[in-house]
Amino acid sequence: MINLLILEDQPAVREIISEIAEDLEVPIHIGQAGSISEARVMLSDKHWDAMVTDFNLGDGKSLDLIAELRDKKNHLPIILVSGFLSAECRQEAIRLHIKHILPKPFEPSVLLDCMRSALMQSEPTRPQETPRQQNKLLPEVFKMDRQVSLLYRMFDELPPKKDVSSLCDATLALGIEMAHAKQGFLALFERKQEKLVMVSDRLGQSNLVLNCDLNNTPYKPLIHNNSEYLEVLPQAGHAPCWPGVSSEHYIAIPVCLQGVQMGVLCLMDCEGSQAIPAEERYLLGLLIKKLDTLLDNRAVHAALADSMNETLIALVRSLEARDRYTKDHSSRVGHLSMLFAQELQLDEETIQVIRTGGLLHDIGKVGIADEILLKPGRYTEQEFAKMKAHPAIGDAILKNMDTLARERLMVRHHHERMDGKGYPDKLIGEEIPFEARIVCVADSIDAMTTHRVYRMAKPLSFCIEQLKFNSGTQFDSQVVDVAISVIERGLIHTQADSMPYIGEGLMPLSAIDSLQPGVLHA
Repeated sequence: MINLLILEDQPAVREIISEIAEDLEVPIHIGQAGSISEARVMLSDKHWDAMVTDFNLGDGKSLDLIAELRDKKNHLPIILVSGFLSAECRQEAIRLHIKHILPKPFEPSVLLDCMRSALMQSEPTRPQETPRQQNKLLPEVFKMDRQVSLLYRMFDELPPKKDVSSLCDATLALGIEMAHAKQGFLALFERKQEKLVMVSDRLGQSNLVLNCDLNNTPYKPLIHNNSEYLEVLPQAGHAPCWPGVSSEHYIAIPVCLQGVQMGVLCLMDCEGSQAIPAEERYLLGLLIKKLDTLLDNRAVHAALADSMNETLIALVRSLEARDRYTKDHSSRVGHLSMLFAQELQLDEETIQVIRTGGLLHDIGKVGIADEILLKPGRYTEQEFAKMKAHPAIGDAILKNMDTLARERLMVRHHHERMDGKGYPDKLIGEEIPFEARIVCVADSIDAMTTHRVYRMAKPLSFCIEQLKFNSGTQFDSQVVDVAISVIERGLIHTQADSMPYIGEGLMPLSAIDSLQPGVLHA
């Protein structure tokens, strides 16, 4: 008796596969599972000679289950049947030794041939005739199965944690499959300039125009007239779908944010000369609504994050305003940190994160008593020990703010030293987050070049000497090189710019101004 397991979440498709398997003309027991969890139980309870499985199931992907089997040295022959397999998925299937990969819709004779090969361990030879008259409902069943799979993928491939660019890319990829298109693009509307800006495309053009006036496209009805869709059929003689890009058959759907038309999803070179069926337009509408929800949540989340950031920065500024010697210190550190990050050619997102980290680096001082924080002189050992708690206090303040996870590392670690003698965690070298090493140098430069009640600001020439002397011990040498370059090019202006400098001799920064280490990281 041969045992064959069919893993498919659509009952109608399971029955069709079962009927085909019965034509093997051998004693056979057919088991059916509608989910991965159900199949996992059946696979553990019984020996199976082969399995026919869909790729997308309601509770996951079959490749994950097959990977579990292979890890357990289970070499069960697998026939993978799916209408949606990317190149990456096919490569993974081959890695998992899945010999038969069959696209939907399939001919019953082809599936039967694969079953013979899997069960009898023979090479498939496609029969000349189908074993039975093809079920007339088969095309409709596959059509329904395809639509359900697309819905599953909509929720699986558009998760809320993806960034906006990735969301747009995933939406475009799904839209192309839904419309049986060959290429397409997604563009967002810049309302103030009346322009469309390309944010994701699968056009394969290196000289593509990335933005254009709305009037130079056919999409004005979608943006301003709230049209539901625009479809251009072959030989319709309409304007190109984008400057320099043409397609005989394309459909465009408006992208919305909070119910307002704010972009266009255009799917090009669609199959056939007839209009896209209503059910496929309905699926595209659901896809856009899903994107709308995710973009909406992301926009609200971003707005809340911006508001929270401004509140925290305002708190730091009010803290510093009580002492004229530290007023605007964090703003200057944020600006210096941003300059160094730009000089290091970091990406724009990281540059802005570092700027915010510099602005917030001393937020933990809100937890330091005024008699210490506002003391008009040098700290005692006991007072300095209390002051050293401010990075950990700042870390605790930002602990539950997911949008400030990277900035939080700068707040906690901007007083660490490359030689491990810093605080609060005594990290060494590259254990210290690179962003925190940047803020550390910016913080020290501002501390040296601003006035204190117990000493005047030091000139930048003194600053350069101290950076060089402490490079590799207190400071990251790469950041020091960048900081010196920025100073020597005259991009930093301080309170001490006009002061002459009389050399005082080189010393660790910990020895300047005070016996307490790190006092210049004000």
